[in-house]
Amino acid sequence: MEHLQRHRVWLIGESGYPNLPWLLTPVRNPRTRAEERYNEAHGRTRRVIERTFGLLKARFRCLHMTGGSLMYSPKKVRHIIVACCMLHNLALRCQVPFLKEDGPDGGVVAAVEPAESEEEEDEEDDTDNRDRVILQYFQ
Repeated sequence: MEHLQRHRVWLIGESGYPNLPWLLTPVRNPRTRAEERYNEAHGRTRRVIERTFGLLKARFRCLHMTGGSLMYSPKKVRHIIVACCMLHNLALRCQVPFLKEDGPDGGVVAAVEPAESEEEEDEEDDTDNRDRVILQYFQ
């Protein structure tokens, strides 16, 4: 990710993660409208990602901790996840339904939003990059 930073590529993360040059987290106490817009866009994007992870974990139980875990090298796990994404897209195109789970409603459990951390902001956070992104894209 550090090498991709110069190409304006970032990961987004929950507020519990530190701000890094390549990792954008929400502003804990937004003071400007630009910071509020940034937080709103960050939240919308994270929700899409969390729903996507939830769908993949529901369709491929090997990706969910209750179905086991992938005890392989990171390189092999990366290939497994890409294959699951491709198979999921194919299943959507072919209208393959999700299998019913033995949950309380008999359906697939939706992705759950992780709780935002209430911890104090880490003094070593690098907020300069996030501030530049807010100034450039959310003013």
